[in-house]
Order: sequence, then C-alpha cells, then structure tokens
Amino acid sequence: MIHKLTGTRTILRISGVLAVVAIMATLSGCGLFQKMLTSMNIHPELAERGEKFPGSYKCGHCHIDIYKEWEGSTHSKSYTSDKFRIATNNYEYGFCIRCHAPKTIFTLLEKETVDNIDVPVTQAKNSEIAARDYNLKDGVDCQGCHLTVDCEFSGPHEGISPHPLKKDEEFYKSSELCGTCHVDTFEEYLTYVGNGNDETCQDCHMPAVRRKLIQDEPWQKLHKKKEGKKHTFSRLSAIEKNKDFVRLKFTEINNNNDQIAGNVEIINTKVNHSIPTGKYGYREVLLLINLKDNLGKIIKSKQESMFVELNTQIKPGEKKIYSFVFDLDDKSGELKELEAVLFRSNFNRTDKTLFAKVELQLGL
Repeated sequence: MIHKLTGTRTILRISGVLAVVAIMATLSGCGLFQKMLTSMNIHPELAERGEKFPGSYKCGHCHIDIYKEWEGSTHSKSYTSDKFRIATNNYEYGFCIRCHAPKTIFTLLEKETVDNIDVPVTQAKNSEIAARDYNLKDGVDCQGCHLTVDCEFSGPHEGISPHPLKKDEEFYKSSELCGTCHVDTFEEYLTYVGNGNDETCQDCHMPAVRRKLIQDEPWQKLHKKKEGKKHTFSRLSAIEKNKDFVRLKFTEINNNNDQIAGNVEIINTKVNHSIPTGKYGYREVLLLINLKDNLGKIIKSKQESMFVELNTQIKPGEKKIYSFVFDLDDKSGELKELEAVLFRSNFNRTDKTLFAKVELQLGL
C-alpha cells in the first residue's frame, strides 16, 4: 500500500510541476520552459552515449508516429537484414558497419580554441563515422542521426522536450544530411542539382506531413502541429511523388510478316542521381521488352540490365536506346501488343519495384 501511495504522489508531483511550467511557458515563452525541463533531467538516458542508451524504442514512447515509420523502414533493418549480413560475409567488413550501425553522424571539428569558446558541432566526414557495438538490432537508430557530440538531440524544429534539444533547420532540410553516409549518391546529386530540379533527398524519400512531433501524454498537449517529414526513407515514397520520373517510349517500330523490330527509349526525367545509384550491394535495374499475343501471354522477350559497376546506369537527363528484333512464327496473326517494363530487382529477381511501363498495340 505504501508503494502505491508513493507512486501516486510521484505522478501527482510531476503533473503539478508540468502544470506550473506550462503556465510559465505561456507567460514567458518556450525558451524558459525548455531550460526548466532540461534542468529537471527527466529522461537523461535518451542522451546517454553507449550502452546506457536504452534504444530507439524508448524514443518511440513519445514520438509514436515517427517510431512506427522508422520501425518499418530499411534504416531500422540496415544491420539485421539478410542482404547486409550476406554482403558483409557475416559482418566481417567493419567499414560497412559505420553507416549501417553508426554511433552518430556528428563529430568535433578541429579548430583553435580561445578562452573557453565552445567547439562547434558539424556533420562527420564519411571516414570519421564510428560504428557502435551495442543496440545493433536498431541499425540506423535515432541517435545515429540526431545526437550531437554535445549530447543534445538535433533536428529541424525547436520545441519543448524532456531532453536537451538543438535546432538545426538548414542541415536537416538539406541533402547533406543523407550524404553523410550515402556519399556516392550525394556526389551525383551535387553534380546535377540546380539544372531545373532542386529537390532534396528528403523531398522525395520522406513525404511531407503536418502533425505534432510527439503523441504521448501529457507532452503532446504542449505542442502545436508543425510541417514535418515521415521517417519512411523509401524509394516507394519517391515513386509515388514523381510517378513519371522515368519515361519509356517505343520508337521506329518496323512490323512485317517475318519480324518486329524497333527501339525502346528510356529517359531519367526528374531524378538528380543515377538509376540505379550507389556502389555497395546488388543494385540492378532491369528492362523487359515483351511481345504478347491477344490473350496477354508473352511469346517473345528480351531483357537489358543496368548497373553502376558497368557504367550502364541511367544518369539524370540521359536518354538510353535499346533495340530489339523479334522473329515471327506461324502465330503472327495472334500478336496483340508490345510491352516495355522497367523495374529494380534483387539478385534472385524475387523482389521487384516497378519504375515504369509502356504498351503499344499492334495493328496486324
């Protein structure tokens, strides 16, 4: 009974403190409120380095929506996925772990110090990111992108929180954030951005959403809805936003009794990086050119693969032309259409993400 009363009193005391500081926040502004919460040190473990950090699930107690999105993303599985385990020969290649399970993307800059001037915080160079050896199942976790060297959580918004918070809107809305780990893709982006398309990585891979940053009680009552981004980090999000980012077109079709020949043109119209992009892992984009009968059955087919390693990827604004010739047989009278399909696939061709598709009816 004593324990129950003690717990109840603790809850009432915290609720009372929150009520008081909420009133003070209204009168004095959120800056004072934030300082008071920080000094109370309600959740010190969230900003702890190393094994003292309980894991991203604890962040999800307040940031419920963001945590659910992250949990379903490739970032949360960046270390535990079978693809990564196999590609690194059961985690033998430590170089890869720095970005698949980073301590944090932030590091100290070397500079001359003068009379206790704080050392500035900046994003790390790729070679400076340190791999962690704890909470590996979380992959790219909350601290990996948001914990600074000063043990503050950094993000694009200021707000009221039970942990130290630092606003850095410019960095978190720029592709430089993603480029800390996705170095090769970021270098491509820097080459092509500004040619009529200034969209950032976040614009395409983190869909816009207006909501409160936290949903837990009582904290959500102290927040207003803000413009933010979903933490999905998905190529599917990018495809949904730019459905015609790749254009397919049949050209120079020559149709006679013996064969059908022609070209398929592919143009990367809207993406500021190559398709596919990145230098690590198996990344293939596959073009299928199909000849189908009047029942929709494929009777002839040709395929073309595109890889960064072979320099056959589709660069921004680039047009690629693939020719095809299909010899006809006695069933030529049943031919109905040509079809071109472009998709990304894995090594076993079991995982397919559709990029574009075009069909051409044949008038035989």
